[in-house]
Amino acid sequence: MDTTAGSSHDRSRVPKADSRRERSNPDSTDVLTATSGWYLLGGYWLSGRGTHRVRVGELAERLSVAPASVTEMVNVLADASLLETEPYAGFELTVHGMAHAKVLAWRQCVVATFFDRALSYDLDDETAYRIGYELPGRGLVRLEQRIDRPRERTCRRLADDGTCLVGTFG
Repeated sequence: MDTTAGSSHDRSRVPKADSRRERSNPDSTDVLTATSGWYLLGGYWLSGRGTHRVRVGELAERLSVAPASVTEMVNVLADASLLETEPYAGFELTVHGMAHAKVLAWRQCVVATFFDRALSYDLDDETAYRIGYELPGRGLVRLEQRIDRPRERTCRRLADDGTCLVGTFG
């Protein structure tokens, strides 16, 4: 799948942040397209889960896309109040952006861990994200219930500190 921000059509699919959608466990797939969520999640992981700013070049390298694509998507996410940007200093996730990124991270973690533990198959990060994005929340909770014990190497691959997200939302 193409992970570039590419067109103005993508820009129109990320609505402005809406207070009616803010809740403790937001369904990020209602607010973000698969592509915009992938960029937000990449920023979340690179920021150390919101502890520091991320530069456009860092995110472009992590996602293997052109910096111009990242710049465009960062602007889209900032317009939706999910990121705050500062010229030449990068961006950081807002509280609203962090809430959505945490849910997307949980979705990715559940899928990666399920495939690892139940199927002995090591999914790449983007595939785990895409599957997690598409599955309904109830389906992810069912997958999560079938994971007896996450392996540290799967969690460490996704999050540098190895913190497992399985069991945090379901």
